[in-house]
Amino acid sequence: MSIKKIIKWTIPHGIYTTYRNGKTKHELTHRGRIESVVLSDEMRINIGKDWVSHQYYDDAEAEEYVNEFWSENGAYYKSFCQLDCTKIVELACGHGRHVPKYLDKAKYITLVDINQQNIDFCKKRFLNETKIKYVTNTGSDFNGIESNSQTAIFTYDAMVHFEMLDILSYIKDANRILVDGGKILFHHSNAAFSPELNYTQKPHARNFMSADIFAYMALRMGFVVLEQDIFSWGSGDDFIKDIDCLSLCQKVKSINNTNLV
Repeated sequence: MSIKKIIKWTIPHGIYTTYRNGKTKHELTHRGRIESVVLSDEMRINIGKDWVSHQYYDDAEAEEYVNEFWSENGAYYKSFCQLDCTKIVELACGHGRHVPKYLDKAKYITLVDINQQNIDFCKKRFLNETKIKYVTNTGSDFNGIESNSQTAIFTYDAMVHFEMLDILSYIKDANRILVDGGKILFHHSNAAFSPELNYTQKPHARNFMSADIFAYMALRMGFVVLEQDIFSWGSGDDFIKDIDCLSLCQKVKSINNTNLV
């Protein structure tokens, strides 16, 4: 029986070394059947529903948690300071906890979220702020925002849950709405393992993505990658090493969106 048949029929997963004349020929990593098929559109809808009403929004307002993203010595703040906040978009804004931290720096702000409930909350929260525009989106694009109009886009503590294909869609549409030289600052997952699992089954609900995959997609969508910070999340028994990434990228080429998948 050939090595291929042995691998196919007897052992679902493993790493195998084959030999020729007593010397290593090559190493073969075999993976068996992977199931749990869910279409990307279905997952996007489900993820959006998961965050319609969640205790997270109240917990995330805690000062110590917000300050984790805005500490002057932290990676988030140092990267954020490289953004031109003249016309800035915050993706997956939730209840708007970050807005007070950059409100004075921005001339115009667009808050984007897949859930109308979050947009309605923000409208009430920032009722007297005339510089803020609100967009309820589909969960994968910036429809409703004019092309070549924004100087920066950022998202914290949300994209870590997004589907990889939706992140690709966002990067693509970011190219459309950004001015030349505009930047994106996206906090995303670095958990490119167990693709068959629902994101809720993975540590800290991190979806399938990695720093390398993100960089590849950004480069193909007209961006250069300026910085990537890979970092851990959680504490104690919940500590997971290097599960997150913060990517800062700059638009250097415009793309013809109609010709891209």
